[in-house]
Amino acid sequence: MDKLKHLPEAEEERLLSLGYLPVTVNDKQKLNPYYDKMNDDWSSPMSFMALIAWGKVLSFYYREIDDYLSLMGWDSSDGRMTMLPLIGHYDEDSLKEAFNEVREDHGKLGYNLNITDMREWMQPYYEHIPGTEWEKKINDSFFDYVYDSSSFDAFSGKSGQNLRYFLKNYDYSVDEVTPADLNTLTDFVRGNWCAHKDCAYCNYGCSINCLEEIVPFLPELNGYGIIVRIDGEMAGFCIGSRHGNKSIIHFQTTTGNYKGLGVFMYSECRKRFLSGVDKISLGEDMGISGIRTFKQRLAVHQWIPRFEYDLKN
Repeated sequence: MDKLKHLPEAEEERLLSLGYLPVTVNDKQKLNPYYDKMNDDWSSPMSFMALIAWGKVLSFYYREIDDYLSLMGWDSSDGRMTMLPLIGHYDEDSLKEAFNEVREDHGKLGYNLNITDMREWMQPYYEHIPGTEWEKKINDSFFDYVYDSSSFDAFSGKSGQNLRYFLKNYDYSVDEVTPADLNTLTDFVRGNWCAHKDCAYCNYGCSINCLEEIVPFLPELNGYGIIVRIDGEMAGFCIGSRHGNKSIIHFQTTTGNYKGLGVFMYSECRKRFLSGVDKISLGEDMGISGIRTFKQRLAVHQWIPRFEYDLKN
């Protein structure tokens, strides 16, 4: 996309000289242990699939610092460097030491230190680091919708009614997504989204780019997905990933006015792929009223805030 401000090559070389490496699909097994040590839940954009999916617009670089993983990301949508919260088991003393190394890295590179996708449980650890003063930024769109996975076994209320309507009234079939389905999925997005929206409408990256980054590598990403057809015609798909007892459904795209299709896809993914999973995250709503209403009414959920922290000094 022409409006993206890509990281200059010289800047990337400076970043690499400090020991940072680009995140690639092959790094998952290397990075997993750091996620496994986290004290509590982390935000959906911190998941490994998200790091890969948005690589065309948010390029991540990692460095291992003792017991922690530092992830710095160049955001091409507004031309700035940001970082994710340190990944690992949070201990006040060890986190302070790792953070001060990251702070030095930012100073050498001349970047303001901004932590995005912070969860509230992480906040005290950073505030207790000597010599730090933070400014917290809150945005209404920065909420994760997290559901108890048992809610997806048998939806109640209006969602349950919609699911029963779908099962009763549509002649549907379901196929599991494989890497060979990339063209099928991208053609579907082009025909049902791109055909009606100018690229400028997608102000934060391209869905087709995301599919090209993850679909060929679904097994390596511990990913899953389904394609739903109604009367033989493709009606929608969704793709997610798993980590331990947590799952995130990253992408869902539908066409037509098929009542209950979205709920059906969530229910079907739960049955096929998410045995043993306790929590299912549907990510944020991006401030879009229709998505917000759907996710809020879907089932009982935790509406978990995440926010940005800017280091003022």
